[in-house]
Amino acid sequence: MTAAPTGIAAMIAAQGPVGALTAALDGRSPLGPVDGWSPALVSTVRLMLSSKAEIVLFWGPQYCALYNETYVPTIGDKHPHALGRPASEGWAELWDDLGPLLRTVYEDGETVHAKDRPFYIERDGGRGEHVYFDISYSPVFEGDGSIGGVLCIVSETTQRVLAERAMLADRNRLWALARDPFLIADTAGVWLAASPSWTDILGWTEEELIGRTSQWMEHPDDVAATRDRIDDLAHGETVMRFDNRFRAKDGRYRTFSWTAVPEGDIIYCVARDVTEQRAHALALADTEAALRQAQKMETLGQLTGGVAHDFNNLLQIVTGNLELLQRALPADATRLRNMTMRAAAGAERATILTQRLLAFSRRQPLDPRPVDPNQLVAGMTDMLHRTLGETIRVATIETPQSWPIEVDINQMENALLNLAVNARDAMPSGGQLTIEVANRVIDADQATQDGDLTPGAYVVICVSDTGEGMDADTLAQAIEPFFTTKEVGRGTGLGLSMVYGFIKQSGGHMRVQSQPGRGTGVRLYLPRHHGSVAANDAQDVSVARPIGGGETILLCEDDDNVRAYSLEVLRDLGYDVITAADGPAALEALDMANGRADLLFTDVVLPGGMTGADLARAARIRWPDLKILFTTGYARDAIVHHGRLDAGVDLLTKPFGYTDLAAKIREVLDRTEERAEGVA
Repeated sequence: MTAAPTGIAAMIAAQGPVGALTAALDGRSPLGPVDGWSPALVSTVRLMLSSKAEIVLFWGPQYCALYNETYVPTIGDKHPHALGRPASEGWAELWDDLGPLLRTVYEDGETVHAKDRPFYIERDGGRGEHVYFDISYSPVFEGDGSIGGVLCIVSETTQRVLAERAMLADRNRLWALARDPFLIADTAGVWLAASPSWTDILGWTEEELIGRTSQWMEHPDDVAATRDRIDDLAHGETVMRFDNRFRAKDGRYRTFSWTAVPEGDIIYCVARDVTEQRAHALALADTEAALRQAQKMETLGQLTGGVAHDFNNLLQIVTGNLELLQRALPADATRLRNMTMRAAAGAERATILTQRLLAFSRRQPLDPRPVDPNQLVAGMTDMLHRTLGETIRVATIETPQSWPIEVDINQMENALLNLAVNARDAMPSGGQLTIEVANRVIDADQATQDGDLTPGAYVVICVSDTGEGMDADTLAQAIEPFFTTKEVGRGTGLGLSMVYGFIKQSGGHMRVQSQPGRGTGVRLYLPRHHGSVAANDAQDVSVARPIGGGETILLCEDDDNVRAYSLEVLRDLGYDVITAADGPAALEALDMANGRADLLFTDVVLPGGMTGADLARAARIRWPDLKILFTTGYARDAIVHHGRLDAGVDLLTKPFGYTDLAAKIREVLDRTEERAEGVA
């Protein structure tokens, strides 16, 4: 009678029928009795026996086989004779295949993974079978770090693989019915069979397609790439999502997206006609490129807006003090007066450049008002004649009953003047400038063709010339900031950029058309204003009483030099002035003055977390009758939203002059209307 197993053998024997057989191994197995096994082998066997996966363990240099209950059906009648025996005995028929795999793991420490790997095995009375397995072979380490064996987790996939092959055969019989074209070729790319869809799409008959490669109908630009893909397939690589073009019988090219799989000496391919899809994708790519360009322009606009803000503060100091110096010079100081006039002229040019930067960046505060575009254009005629000179003829074409538009009138005139100056420079020998006003309704189809133009009613102001024109490359860059075709010193490259920025900020669109030798036309699309236009749109800028009448002004400005200039001008005008460098200081000054200030003149951008708008609101809560006048070199979002001044807000933009400040202060002080809505 055999004694019952004890110790390790008992634990293994308790793990099922295969565990009992494993525990009974003795000296007849190269592994020896279980009680003499290493801890690594014991723990691996116990783990394996408790697993539901198909696992076989090949241990030691002779690759002695140990396996679990789930694995038994995999080897059929090799069980139980293979248990504890060298693999070369139990798997003799496939040892030439299995042995190298096991040695790769055991000797080199590598892992081996494969899906649907084929094997030849005899497991049913010696009858051989071609089978397929998903395999994962991993090394098992002893306590000293050496490799003790190979743990093989396997899953037989024979039935699935054979079923898939049968389905593939059925699929090959059905491919002729598919809309997508199918193809069988050899590894040289010679077409062996083609589905009827090829004839449906390209017009070529089966006889014209079979027996040769497709090179004769490939687009010349695709020949090299197609040959490379065929070479990849010949070397066993799968090709997916490869595009090329074939010439149809009508001469036009169709685009196909390919998936191709090699199997032995045969290549199985399926293509899809993606001609329309690729055309749509190309159009989408163009749209995305336009979006990226717009984002680039927006980023540049933010940069230039910030730079313009700093420059306006600097220019305020320069232009303001130059003006004070000019006013203080004696009448006979001709040389000094000429010097200050030249300096002021340079500062004025810098001011114009800064204004263009703000216009391009769409950061200028706009004060839009309803206006008749016919009147606006007609009112500029005399100025255009003076600006453009005698060699340029100016023609204006009005439209009967033109729709009103709502724009910042000064900025609109400035934009038209910029376009006129550009036109003059393009007509060095003279020519004609035409400004035409027209009503136009843009429908959805036209809007789609024009890209970012939205459907609706527009007034189109077209400024065209008979000048040199631009080629396609120049036209593509025309509205980019700092791009200019003029020689150094003749242009900043901000003219069209400024106009574009202003029109977009005004809710409109701009289109530029040009051809070399045939002139340039710039069309400004401005939304129709559904409202009335005041009978007298002209603004009376004269100031009845520019001098102060003893009123008190609270001046809040963080820049010391700008504050000093403003203080001097206001005192010179006869006002009492209280100064502060930030919002909290201004409120404290008002408290100390017991609210006796008549007007708060504050910069919009202030340090310390309180903007000029915040200051105005806080001051109005305690002193409701306090009048507010803002100044800024860059309004940001405090009092300007969507490019427009908030309703009821008074603003004096930097750099301002003596007369500008005097007039605006007097205008605000003399007004009797209710408090401004924008800071309520």
